[in-house]
Amino acid sequence: MENQNLNQIQEEIQKNSEFRKTLAQKSLIWFARIYFNNYLFYKIAPFQKEIYKTLEDGNNFSEIIAFRGSAKTTISMLFYPIWAMVTGRKHFIVLVSDTFNQVKDHIYNIKTELESNERLKEDFGVFEIESEVSTKREEWQKTSMIIPKYEVKIIGRSTGQKVRGARYKQWRPDLIVVDDIEDLEMVRTVEQRDKTHRWLTGNVIPAGEREKTKYVLIGNLLHSDAIMSRIKKEILEGSREGKVVEFPLLDKNKEILWKGKYPDMKAIEAEKKQVGANSPIGIRAWQREYLLKLIPEEGQVVKDEWIKRYTEIPENAIIFKGTGCDLAISKKASADYTAMLSGKLAKVNGEPKIYIMPNPVNDRLSGFETTEKAMSVSLALGGGKLTPFWVEDVAYQAMQIEAMKKAGIPAEGVKVSIDKRARLMTVASYVQNGTVVFPTKGCEDLILQLIGFGVEAYDDLSDAFILLVEGLMKCFVDPFPEQTPDEDSRPDTAGLIDRDF
Repeated sequence: MENQNLNQIQEEIQKNSEFRKTLAQKSLIWFARIYFNNYLFYKIAPFQKEIYKTLEDGNNFSEIIAFRGSAKTTISMLFYPIWAMVTGRKHFIVLVSDTFNQVKDHIYNIKTELESNERLKEDFGVFEIESEVSTKREEWQKTSMIIPKYEVKIIGRSTGQKVRGARYKQWRPDLIVVDDIEDLEMVRTVEQRDKTHRWLTGNVIPAGEREKTKYVLIGNLLHSDAIMSRIKKEILEGSREGKVVEFPLLDKNKEILWKGKYPDMKAIEAEKKQVGANSPIGIRAWQREYLLKLIPEEGQVVKDEWIKRYTEIPENAIIFKGTGCDLAISKKASADYTAMLSGKLAKVNGEPKIYIMPNPVNDRLSGFETTEKAMSVSLALGGGKLTPFWVEDVAYQAMQIEAMKKAGIPAEGVKVSIDKRARLMTVASYVQNGTVVFPTKGCEDLILQLIGFGVEAYDDLSDAFILLVEGLMKCFVDPFPEQTPDEDSRPDTAGLIDRDF
């Protein structure tokens, strides 16, 4: 029935101009489908429908944060201004972007559609007038245009340019769309971030009128203190009225938000290769621009360029193996994760070399599940023989360590007396000098937590990494660590290790 109604609507759109206009005037999304269908290469996603609704709704201030390639700019800087104009909703439209060239492109794209979009011209009239009518002369310029038929002026401004004080006839700017006004260089220093914030809040926003002007801020999260982050914080904390919508390519459950463009994880992996997400710099770009996760540029404990990879492990040089474990005994959605990260210690030319193993455990586990998983990891790393676990020992985790020991796992509680940043700093030099190396694949989340320490929501893998490196380096200094139980002396664990992990 729904498809039948949709087919009827499509048929009516094709043949009935008045029907098209009525539908388009009521709905921005239908306006886009009717007049800009050549831009819509993929099926519209639910998150895009929310972007359309956000632009339509009565909120005077909206911030739209979405992944690269989400069509947020096309919707907000092309479809929306034209719709606001032809429906009579707005009369003085200001489009703001980072550079003069970007501003020119936005104005040019609107101009092109008004001049060449035949269906748009058929339904809403020719957007030009005779040039000799001087009092209503149309202004086609690189960064501005006037459309007298609708009494609309559209201007473009780049970051830093004056907007405040602008007026067209009786109207001050009643629609201001701000798109990507910062780049990575601009957010490097607090001085530049402060300058951009002062310009937006002291020049651009005051150019409009309270309760009359619609403000739309579009972009990505380049820095925890950049303009998008600052405005988001102001709205969420209640110091600024407005609405924030945020759309990463993969949601918190790793579900793909735009199935029309990325139907499966194979398509996601192809996009990651395009971005170069296997390199440290590429990881940063992928996390920032597609997953909307911030990674700090300055104040990093572990820097991107320190990460070194290995392609094979010299097994004949391995002298010890072990696993660092950060416990979180809870399966609640808000809880931290239990992380188990394994590594192998080799002696190469008399020097230590630690090979981090791929695909660490990083999951929410109950106490019993933690013991089972630890047993599996310990045996797998040792090729059937138990290998040691270094576990952070705090009061509420002591019982879990005892449970692991009773099951036969050679678990050692590690007392911690300094904070996490200081602990990471103590082992970061091993990453910098190449003592610690990482696999080419399978440790992406770990590397993200290391280079994004202090920004990432979770640091469980990072904690497990510290325990692992500390444990293995102690073994290098002490070549005769306490031996693990052999197969004959260890307790019966068949019930634990026969499970499907």
